[in-house]
Amino acid sequence: MAEQPLETAQPRLVRTLAENLWFPVVVFLGFAVVYLAAFHHPRPHDVQVAVIGPAAEVQHALDKAAPGGFHVVPVPDVAAARDAILDRAVSGAFAADPAHPVLYVARANGFTLQSLLTQTFTPLAHSLSVVDLAPTVAGDPLGNGLFYLLLAWSLPSYFVVMMLLRAVGLSRRARILTFVGWAVFLSVAGFLIAHAMDVIPADPVAIPLAFLASLVVSLVSQGLVPIFKQYFPGVAMMTFVILSSASSGGTVPPQMQPGFFRFLHPILPMGNLNDALRGVFYFHGTGVAEHVLVLCAWLALGIVLNAGHALWLRRQVTRETAPPVEDPVIEMPRPTALPATGRRFGELEPMLVGTVRSTSGERVGGAIVTVTDGKGRQLVRTTADGEGAFAVGGLPEQFVDVVVTAPGRQPAARRTFFREGVFRREDFVLAPEPVLTPSSHRPQ
Repeated sequence: MAEQPLETAQPRLVRTLAENLWFPVVVFLGFAVVYLAAFHHPRPHDVQVAVIGPAAEVQHALDKAAPGGFHVVPVPDVAAARDAILDRAVSGAFAADPAHPVLYVARANGFTLQSLLTQTFTPLAHSLSVVDLAPTVAGDPLGNGLFYLLLAWSLPSYFVVMMLLRAVGLSRRARILTFVGWAVFLSVAGFLIAHAMDVIPADPVAIPLAFLASLVVSLVSQGLVPIFKQYFPGVAMMTFVILSSASSGGTVPPQMQPGFFRFLHPILPMGNLNDALRGVFYFHGTGVAEHVLVLCAWLALGIVLNAGHALWLRRQVTRETAPPVEDPVIEMPRPTALPATGRRFGELEPMLVGTVRSTSGERVGGAIVTVTDGKGRQLVRTTADGEGAFAVGGLPEQFVDVVVTAPGRQPAARRTFFREGVFRREDFVLAPEPVLTPSSHRPQ
């Protein structure tokens, strides 16, 4: 075999590397750029603080210490300040009593925010007392343990979609049922493990919330597959893993992040799950309903994306036109010839099987089976075994043409539509080629 010229090999090498390394590059840039931007320099942005006493003087002192960092909300007494914190209207409260100054905080909002308030108000008063109105459980002293549970409930829901892209034998209904079962497993197992480690309180309301958020990630990710095709992994990874976790408020509260992440916090699923769970665990359910509504809106989006794609495919079949190939290159299998018998565990399941026979019923071994897409591009080519059997897997969800040829026999062709989870058997009968006699060439 002649060695490929360097001038043609080099561009092909570059293209191959680009096609296979773009996803790791996206992940690297996402973590390096997004996470550093979100976490590298936390500082306050309009943190709401209730003040009992001279609110204007406190606001002036805070503006000098951290311009634009705090907004003072005057309240009449300690009871009102406590209510404001437990209603999640403010992040802390300051009783500006010269004799006994008190700072009220809620560790359940995150240790980072509590530390910020303590460091900021300590210089404003001598002998400052700090009172925690919403302490976290003993196993989560920093208030950040919930964030890692959020990751356990969200990341696997994205990865299960990635892995099932190769399961071409699963129908759309089977995939969705798998996502539902997976969300049940994640929510229940995650709750039991975290509670056993004393990371979260024993409130089972967390289970349906985690189920909802986990199902959202799976359903919406699956719905993005036909839209973004080979770019789906990067889009879903950036949305549900990198951006969602960076803006969740699980480690650094949104009040201490740049504006872009403060904007994303009330929109993306993980931030809403984080706030809903904190409300359930530590704030008597305050504000949970609005976060559940946002998660329900995401769930509706996932249902619409999947139902819309199913309807679109059905209309394409009705019109007998070939929909485009939906093959995210990273994970989905390519059309592949398979052994007709004796398949091993881990191999692709066949989507197309059949036999080739002659008109007299004899099996035609060695027949060539070619599968092309609706535009005539060859998808896969295989040879029937000695018994005339053949099998093909990894076919895209679309119309394909199957052409069977054999020496000395007339070719046969058939157009058929493949969809997820549907296995087709197509048997072919090849008639012998007509025998030309001298009389057939005689002029009439």
